[in-house]
Amino acid sequence: MCGVAGIYFGDRRLAREETVRAMVAALHHRGPDDSGILIAPGIALGHARLAIRDLSPDGRQPFTDPSGRIIVSYNGEIYNDREIRAELARDFGFTFRTSCDTEVIPLGYLAWGDRIFDRLEGMFAVALWDCDERRLVLARDGVGIKPLYFAEDRGVVRFASEIKGIFAEPAQPREFSAQGLHAFFAMGYVGPRDTTFEGVHQIAPGTVVSYCEGKRTERQFWRPTRTAEITSMEDATVELEQLWTKVVSDQLVSDVPVGVLLSGGIDSTLVALGADRSDGKLPMFTASFANQSFDETPLARKVADAIGAKLHSVPIEMRSDLGERLATVVHHYDGQSCDEASLALLLLSQEVRKDVTVALTGDGGDEFFAGYPTYAASKWAARIGPLLPSSAWTQVGQLFYRFGAAGQKRLPLSAVASRFAFGMASGPHEAHACWRRYVPQFMLSKLYGSALRPLLDEDPFHGYKAEIASAEGDLIDRCLLADQRWHLPGGLLLKSDAMSMAQSLELRVPLLDRRIMDFAGRCHADLLLSRHGEKKALLRRLARRLNAPEAVTEGAKRGFNAPLAGLLRQELRPTAERIFEREADVLAPFIIPDEARQLWREHAEGRRDHSYAIWPILHFGISRTLSRNVVSTPATSAHLKMLDVGT
Repeated sequence: MCGVAGIYFGDRRLAREETVRAMVAALHHRGPDDSGILIAPGIALGHARLAIRDLSPDGRQPFTDPSGRIIVSYNGEIYNDREIRAELARDFGFTFRTSCDTEVIPLGYLAWGDRIFDRLEGMFAVALWDCDERRLVLARDGVGIKPLYFAEDRGVVRFASEIKGIFAEPAQPREFSAQGLHAFFAMGYVGPRDTTFEGVHQIAPGTVVSYCEGKRTERQFWRPTRTAEITSMEDATVELEQLWTKVVSDQLVSDVPVGVLLSGGIDSTLVALGADRSDGKLPMFTASFANQSFDETPLARKVADAIGAKLHSVPIEMRSDLGERLATVVHHYDGQSCDEASLALLLLSQEVRKDVTVALTGDGGDEFFAGYPTYAASKWAARIGPLLPSSAWTQVGQLFYRFGAAGQKRLPLSAVASRFAFGMASGPHEAHACWRRYVPQFMLSKLYGSALRPLLDEDPFHGYKAEIASAEGDLIDRCLLADQRWHLPGGLLLKSDAMSMAQSLELRVPLLDRRIMDFAGRCHADLLLSRHGEKKALLRRLARRLNAPEAVTEGAKRGFNAPLAGLLRQELRPTAERIFEREADVLAPFIIPDEARQLWREHAEGRRDHSYAIWPILHFGISRTLSRNVVSTPATSAHLKMLDVGT
């Protein structure tokens, strides 16, 4: 797990060494073990290394094949590298000089071109330079586990694992995108392709983007699909059990210590059980909350005891320095997400990293095996949506919204009801996309400043809804695919990557192995969300088969989120008061400072629960104050290659 950075010049200029070093230094937290840069006419590649496989200097990047033609800077893990090695040796006569998974990428490219990415099982963001063809290739894994940002500016392409790497180049424009912020305030993220900055984009999941002689091409090599061909629960369970053991075993490969993040839910329990079958007793880590309605430590302990593994309980305390921690979260997000579970994951990752460098998690189970309550709600929406016109649903939503005041629960009943009604106002077949909304639509006309007012009539969920509309299958199939193609890479995976890599911790996600995702797509929706409304029915069946504790297999989903209303009124109050009361001008011209101040006062005084509306605005305000106080990061020591590959 590492950091990737670089610059491509269509006119074959040489990059400045200090610029490339600054880009790599901005990603030091992603790879504190080593760093390196390569500069040649038209290309610069940089790398910050977190050593996981082959810890020797042989694994140093940028990595070059023996001929010197192909150079790679790569972030991620490839789990089928042994099979690819064998094929390359047998069919092409290649020999290997390291045990790094990285080595299969340049040699695989020599064998198959960019079709190598179609063959890789794993998570990856790759920058590859072909010296002979003078071609830059940027690629991202199928579901977008690993991020890769890029910006095109007058024949120059800058790219990095995080936006701060791109912005380490002073010449890079950094204007906010009105459309990006419009989406961010609604969804808490922008989407799998775009960002909150004008001209800064993401390589889309499952996509290869290449530049050659200044011309750009793009090819999508994989995306989630649903065929629903498996209809037998017994057949599905047997096949998944066999596949699960293989996938988890593959993902345990490492030359550094490995653990499991165990929440006590179905997904992480299956990861723990799979790891136990494959590799013995790995250490387990769980987040412990003082609030019992959030704490899953007792469930996690039952799982660890059943396996015979050691459980490390990490207290997630709402401490006096929480405002500083939130600023750290915002810094590592580069303003691209405001997921309320981020604080807890950051603190958990910090403690886990003291014992292990790699941790397996249960991310992806909700999106591929129907774990969200919104899937069942979508069925109801299709039935009752036509009973009221859109305007009436909006009025119902506003009525319930006004009922929410001083509640301290994560999502009170009044908030659930208002969200349901607001979603229904968008249409029963599109409600699924809107049920996670942060700033409600009815607030925008008062809150939006001059930069965002032209967008009042534009739907910030249009990309998400388009995935629902264009996907194949019935409504549940389409909602699943929209979450897999949009919500998962755009929001949740961004959170997992940013918060773990902030602590130099590699997270692996067996449920997002392409073999598992393809299998889930072959399962009929009734196997995932039963006709009786049981969520993750297939995963629960497998967990029972693997002798998971009954408290887990029969338990309800809790989630890993923070009680925002109370946090804002208590531990985070000083931070919120600073942004909304004393420094509210930083919100302009996007948010009207006085309106944001009024919103905060109503919440702080307990007159309304505006926590979800305040949350993304607070993140935006913090990010703007941080950008005003940026101190340049000193370049870390790095090996440097200057290649003469012709002009």
